[in-house]
Amino acid sequence: MRHLKVILTLVPQLAGLVVSSESIAQSTPDEFAELSLHQLFEQRIDDTVNGAEARSPWTLAHQYKYAKFEGYLDGSDSLSFQDVLWNGPTEPRTAKNFPVLPTVITQMAAIVGVSYQFNRNWQGSIFTSYIEQKSDHISIVKNYDFFTIESHGVGDTTLSASYTWNDSASHFWQLSLGLSLPTGSIDEVGDTPRAPGDQQLPYTMQLGSGTFDIPVELTYRHSEADGLDFSLAANIRTGKNDRNYRLGNNFSVSSRYQIQLSPTIRSFAAVSLNYSEAINGQDTSLLVNAPIPYPASITNPELYGGKKANLRLGLTWNLSKVYQLSLEVGKPLYQHLNGPQPKEQWRNALSISRTQ
Repeated sequence: MRHLKVILTLVPQLAGLVVSSESIAQSTPDEFAELSLHQLFEQRIDDTVNGAEARSPWTLAHQYKYAKFEGYLDGSDSLSFQDVLWNGPTEPRTAKNFPVLPTVITQMAAIVGVSYQFNRNWQGSIFTSYIEQKSDHISIVKNYDFFTIESHGVGDTTLSASYTWNDSASHFWQLSLGLSLPTGSIDEVGDTPRAPGDQQLPYTMQLGSGTFDIPVELTYRHSEADGLDFSLAANIRTGKNDRNYRLGNNFSVSSRYQIQLSPTIRSFAAVSLNYSEAINGQDTSLLVNAPIPYPASITNPELYGGKKANLRLGLTWNLSKVYQLSLEVGKPLYQHLNGPQPKEQWRNALSISRTQ
């Protein structure tokens, strides 16, 4: 209980550090497909540490994530489409209105991961994703009053090693350190109003980061039926990619409490606080020859990042000794974005894992 009290004491302090940051926000597909290992591999940590001998060291997991963005925020202030859309020479062009405007953005990621338990403490994992994104737009450009752009394909691939230890019969810690490989494309093209034919798509429509990134996560778990999970996570970007930019670093703190409803079903409620930095550098192919060179907010690297508090509710069902199913729904409680920036409406996930 001593360690549980320490965690509960630290949660509001760490949350305060995240929320007080100067400026997550609309996700690039790479950021959307990021996933904590303890969410992907949901099996109970005490099974692997205390060790059911009959349990296979292999675990296979799938997760399907969906998110929708609609409407705009500048900081925490809501903006209408007319507030952000520049209507032409009849009104001044500023750094916060644009001739092209995304209206509804939907994202889907299918994530697959494989984990191997080397011994009671060490675990290795690899996971990758398939990403689909669709963005509806309005604009003042002739023949592009309403148009849609899409992208889809394989995202980045992450290798990770995790070390787990317990400091009492029911309190467990896990430290994970990984390397994200830039297997996702950053050269997706489509028909936009910038010019006839296909051009480079904005940052939101690319499938990877284009850089080698370092995800790290510290997780606490309580092994009893009704218990607390707590996690600190970060994804640190390195260098710049071939298009001369680097996605922002991401940081999060989250806490989840679960209750055993029956021998096979658990419910959980989770709160997470996320902070994402703006994009560093820029892809000059997204610019136009004008005093304000950004045709849409999603082409301006400074209009990415921000902070967000999310609430997630879900159920986990042990279908058998082999299969486990988890369903969750999420909604932002608070968003403060580097804007004008599309705001998140909801985010859902369906996960299934199998111990071989």
